[in-house]
Amino acid sequence: MKSLTQMLVLVALAAISFSSMAQESVLLKYGFKAGDTYLQEMEILQNTVQSMMGQEIKVTAEIKSLNSFAVEALSAEGNATVLMTVKDISVHSVAMGRDTTLRYENMKDAVRIVYTPEGKVVSTAKVDSSEAAAVINQLEPGNLLVLPGKAVKVGESWEETKTEVKQAASGTPFALEMAVDNKYTLAGKEVRDGKDFYKITTSGTIGVNGKGSQMGMEMFIEGNAKVEGYALFDAARQMIVYVETDTEMEMNVAVSGPQDMTIPMTQSIKTISRFK
Repeated sequence: MKSLTQMLVLVALAAISFSSMAQESVLLKYGFKAGDTYLQEMEILQNTVQSMMGQEIKVTAEIKSLNSFAVEALSAEGNATVLMTVKDISVHSVAMGRDTTLRYENMKDAVRIVYTPEGKVVSTAKVDSSEAAAVINQLEPGNLLVLPGKAVKVGESWEETKTEVKQAASGTPFALEMAVDNKYTLAGKEVRDGKDFYKITTSGTIGVNGKGSQMGMEMFIEGNAKVEGYALFDAARQMIVYVETDTEMEMNVAVSGPQDMTIPMTQSIKTISRFK
């Protein structure tokens, strides 16, 4: 009887603890302050497999960058004007028997971005660029995880739906339109390096359509991707300090030219972003 009573007490305490955690809420928005500067470390690991003319071609790439976010001003609505500068980039790729490493240091690439308190981009204006612009375009360092801008309880979710349009550029021959649907859920607290953070889980889909031309050939691309990951929110700083996502994408590239062909392609992409 005593053991049964102790067990019932433990179950009751666990239920109270869970209920308390479920009721806990936190204000999820970016607390940008004029004069503050954040450093962002980004890392992308990409594995691509494509089939062309009966052959399977594998490409692996690792891209790392160090970026600076300097908050220049805040508007009356709370929008932050941020000068984002890409400082260093390294690219390591292995493809068709070639192992290549490129490094760009002390770069001048900079973009002035206006963010809402939720992290949505209001406007962008290029300040300067370099020969690494195509690599930076793939990294998308200026994209922040979108927050709801209000207090959220553990277990609650919010959604993001948007269409992104990318113009063809050097090194990226496709003009792309991407339909993005993301769902975010406040999962609870997580301790990292002895400090409490709020964990946000992410899941979503991406639909891709695009077209371009290269070497006299017209190319059309379509595909779909699934995205899973999580982020850590520092409530004291009001800042997302860590994001990790895994993207699995399947695409088909239709080529029209001297020889018509369809190229199936799969990509696995891990993206890690750290803010300090």
